[in-house]
Amino acid sequence: LSGSCASTENTGPAPSPAAPVANAPASPGGDFTLDLATWYGGRFSFGDIRGKKHLLVAFWATWCDPCKAELRDLAAIYDRYRDTVEFVAVSTDTEESMDKVRAFVIESNLPFPVLVDPTKSRIASLIPGGDTVPYSILVNRNGTVVSSHTGYEPGDGDRTIRELDALTAD
Repeated sequence: LSGSCASTENTGPAPSPAAPVANAPASPGGDFTLDLATWYGGRFSFGDIRGKKHLLVAFWATWCDPCKAELRDLAAIYDRYRDTVEFVAVSTDTEESMDKVRAFVIESNLPFPVLVDPTKSRIASLIPGGDTVPYSILVNRNGTVVSSHTGYEPGDGDRTIRELDALTAD
């Protein structure tokens, strides 16, 4: 259950080793945006919480076991941070897999929004290489990406807690 997963679909060139963090802000004020549909037909927009809450975005896929482990770990700590950090999970699954997305979300009883982008029109600009998951981004309330991570291995949940504690200490 450790490591990362890559889609077999070719969604573009791989990032160069010196590639910047995906959608890294160009200014101290931050320019991170996220506006996607939820799995049940609603919408989520970072603009609605900008200035109020920090944001943790976890990109995942139904075929990726490390992704599922990360989401379950995030669900376990969600209540501890829910007042200051919005958690969202973004499925990288295609339209053909939306039934699997729904089944996993219901079975796992995830307490945070699960977003979908079956055409990968938005996801491709946020994940280095466009399709490697799990991939997570931590964004402060002003829209500045403060950290990002590819993969999920045992012990990474502790790192996430340390990062969230540091971010919410202000």
